[in-house]
Amino acid sequence: MIDPQLLSILRCPVTASTLSIAEDSVIQSINEGIGKKKIQSRIMEELDTPIDGGLINQEGSLLMPIYQGIPDMNPDDAITLGQLQERGS
Repeated sequence: MIDPQLLSILRCPVTASTLSIAEDSVIQSINEGIGKKKIQSRIMEELDTPIDGGLINQEGSLLMPIYQGIPDMNPDDAITLGQLQERGS
């Protein structure tokens, strides 16, 4: 779990907006897509490692993945949430 104090200072590296913790249903949907090789990073790299959690930007367009309790704040590693609608999830 992300420390609330840390969460309050983190910002989306792409939009500079605040971040919130992603709901379990979003994480589950992303991990299902990763298992089917249908989820890509923002720079179109296919993801093959399931995520433990995520932080969603204020606009609801990007998710910063969390692996082993550590948020990946590299903008290239962000997951575009529009992929979930495209998959029908």
